[in-house]
Amino acid sequence: MKKHFILPVLSILMIWITFSGCKKDENSHPEVGTLAAEVLSPTRLLLKGDIISKGSFNTTDYGFVYSTSQYAVETGGTKVSLGSDIKEGQFSKEVQNLPFNSSNTIFVRAYLANSNGTVYGPVVSVTLPTISTGTILPASGKPGDLITINGQYHKLTKEELTVTIGGATATIEEVTSSKITVKVPANINTSYSGTNQVMVSVAVGGQAIYSSNNGFTILPTIKDFMPKSGAIGTTIVITGDNIPSYSYYSNTIKVYFGQVLGTVSNYSSSGISVIIPPAVTSAKVPISVEYNRVKTILADELTIIPHTITTISPATALAGSTFSIFGSYFPNNSYYGTTATVTIGNIPVSVSYYSSGQLNATIPSNLPAGDYKVAVTSGPFTVEAPQTLKVQALTVSGFSPTSGGVGREITLTGVFMPNTYYMVYFGNVASYANSSSATTIKVNVPFGAVPGAAKISVKYGSNQSADASGDFTVLAPTISSFSPASGVAGTIITISGAGFSTSNTTVKFGTIQSNIISVSDTQIRVAVPSNLNLGAMKITVVSNGQTIVSTDNFTATN
Repeated sequence: MKKHFILPVLSILMIWITFSGCKKDENSHPEVGTLAAEVLSPTRLLLKGDIISKGSFNTTDYGFVYSTSQYAVETGGTKVSLGSDIKEGQFSKEVQNLPFNSSNTIFVRAYLANSNGTVYGPVVSVTLPTISTGTILPASGKPGDLITINGQYHKLTKEELTVTIGGATATIEEVTSSKITVKVPANINTSYSGTNQVMVSVAVGGQAIYSSNNGFTILPTIKDFMPKSGAIGTTIVITGDNIPSYSYYSNTIKVYFGQVLGTVSNYSSSGISVIIPPAVTSAKVPISVEYNRVKTILADELTIIPHTITTISPATALAGSTFSIFGSYFPNNSYYGTTATVTIGNIPVSVSYYSSGQLNATIPSNLPAGDYKVAVTSGPFTVEAPQTLKVQALTVSGFSPTSGGVGREITLTGVFMPNTYYMVYFGNVASYANSSSATTIKVNVPFGAVPGAAKISVKYGSNQSADASGDFTVLAPTISSFSPASGVAGTIITISGAGFSTSNTTVKFGTIQSNIISVSDTQIRVAVPSNLNLGAMKITVVSNGQTIVSTDNFTATN
């Protein structure tokens, strides 16, 4: 009875096991393959996968995972989900803005997720092409110009690239595998760069691949200048955009008046200040600005204003003297003086700048006497003075008196320059004298003049001189008389004679020196000293270094 029961139970158990095993085989697992990762550009890939089998479980998601690491799993890479609408067979997805790494290698795996977990396909790796940049041509330009950034860009598109110049985004015109062509933007700020060199940056997918601080120079856009007319030496200001503020350090910006280079005095963001050069040879000249060997010619021409001459003064002067030319628009260089030239006749002369309305010129000392035209040349203009300059020679026509002692005032007549110092010689002994007028010099016979006949000559400068005709007699001091012949202390004694020096005379009564009250070349007035011994004594006069003694005695009384 027991055996019959066991056999049915075993049969039932075997049937259940068999049934159970068949049910388990119906719940199959998914199978996913990673087919390829095709390079579209340095930042884009076309990922391909294959769902070989969805399996029997509820699927929730599928797609790809990529990473710069070979451990490309959902938690360690970038997940690209294609959703839950899953069908068996091949699928693909383009991905963009891929990250750069040192080897440019990307690892990719396809995946499929179900209620039990995630199944991954095998890892596929791909190496992205290397991006590189080269030269920028041209290396300078203005807003709106097209420039080329050479390099290796493979199959990059405009949408993947961003180019900035001086912080402003440039419009990309064309991209090829070997170059990027962009338009220079208009809103570049060059104020931080005195030489207008700005940074050029190239970014791919928001990642910078190239940046250079001196990759490109923004050329100034020259627009206009003011004023439109001016005399030689006038400063004009040239205006425009992106004018460099420190270019004069490297002399990279030049301004030409026709073919003549001007002197730039200042740079600023508001303009270039430049002086109209004296070498300009035309009354109207074009203005051009050269920067980095690129020349811009302005539309308007500059009109050069001629200088004028109203008068010269004095109109009569000695050779070697200075006269003034009055007028307007006389040029001046703050470092080297005036750039104008002055001619007397056809002879260039030394000239100095006093103001825009006055020049001072020096007559050559060897210029013969005569009447001469005076002309001033500045730039393209030569203007003559309305009157002639009369040049005279230094002349001494006479002198008075014809004799006198040391200190005696002598009046010379002739042709002189008023208020000018001369050396007047009496023989070999000189005295300084100032001309009181154009015809008169008053001079004193100098100390040390030798008694006797002496020639009078007048010298001016280094090589002008004139001699007076006739001789001047330098008188030696003499005593002809004195009065009274006696007196008490304090008595005023008048000594008469000739040749007394008005500046270098002493008087003694015996051995006692007296106080001189006055001296002329013919008379001395003195007071009898108070400490004389009573009695007779000689009077001694020392004048101009010569000693003379009275013939008669003076008697001191009480």
